[in-house]
Amino acid sequence: MPLIELNTEAVKECPLCGSLEHDQFDRVVDTLMKEINRYLPGGMAQLPVDVENVRHRCRECELIFLGQRFDSTSLSRVYELWYGYAYRRVMADPQHVAERLREFEQHHLRLLETYCAPPGRLLDVGCGSGLFLQLAQTRGWCVSGVELDPDTAAWGRRNGIADIRCGTLAMTLAPDEYFDVVTLFDYLEHTTTPGEDLDSLIAHLAPGGTLMVRVPNANGWQARRMGRNWIAVMSTHLSYFTPEVLSKAASQRGLEILYLRAGNTRSEGDILRHQAAWLRQRLAPRRSAVTGSAAQHQVEEVPQAPLGNLGGAAKRWLYSLWIEQIDHIGGWLGQGNNLTLIARKVKH
Repeated sequence: MPLIELNTEAVKECPLCGSLEHDQFDRVVDTLMKEINRYLPGGMAQLPVDVENVRHRCRECELIFLGQRFDSTSLSRVYELWYGYAYRRVMADPQHVAERLREFEQHHLRLLETYCAPPGRLLDVGCGSGLFLQLAQTRGWCVSGVELDPDTAAWGRRNGIADIRCGTLAMTLAPDEYFDVVTLFDYLEHTTTPGEDLDSLIAHLAPGGTLMVRVPNANGWQARRMGRNWIAVMSTHLSYFTPEVLSKAASQRGLEILYLRAGNTRSEGDILRHQAAWLRQRLAPRRSAVTGSAAQHQVEEVPQAPLGNLGGAAKRWLYSLWIEQIDHIGGWLGQGNNLTLIARKVKH
């Protein structure tokens, strides 16, 4: 099977604070390539599975980041395959979409609106297919989104969000454009320039405006228990935030922190439903293939070799369930896997 060539580049400066002083933190074998390959049609070139994530820690701001990462061309290729096959396959599952909508409504929008309320302008960066924007729009917010993948952005527009812009922040935001709320859900860990992006988005916040950020919690119970095997360590997660690092980054940029917690964003029922779906997917002797353009969002099923090691699958499922329970218990104590920050831009 031919392999897709991916190239890497060394990261000399901390992507959050720009410091040149950083040390190697650990080396972790990547799992994302194998996961994406599962969704690629048979006969298609595969991503290499021997990728290693070399993480560094900044001596200045203590951000953990990939010291060696895919270059821009290779990152674009990985995201193209993720959005074109894996993301579309997951988002075609009505149960998954229902869980995401419930999570956004109960644990994101409801929390946000304890600190600010519509009407107002809301910008969601890295908005994907616009699920959060759909909910916010029904609540009375005037919503806009930014999404890098053009097909996913088009998908969101067809789902009722007219203002989803495709491109980088510099390309999509006018210099004199201001928002009452900016949300970043699972975005900041993916960008190559988290410090610059925060500066830009804070500049686009209206005085007294609210910033809401969600990132994987590099200091949660799950991360500490799994160590180098933490499920959030992957080649497209370029930065790893702890509560201390995230709060410091916000405070140094003139924001007043209103909320900082790593609580639960899914119920026990959601976890069990997710695990059951995962097991069914692994045991099913089928493989997803995508036809047409991603904007058409057509998914077919084609034969796949049956899973050969049922015992191994069962062990992985039990381990995954155990890890999820560790995270859920940690979440009740503010030590969960997802870290949320809400901060306000101080009026001058």
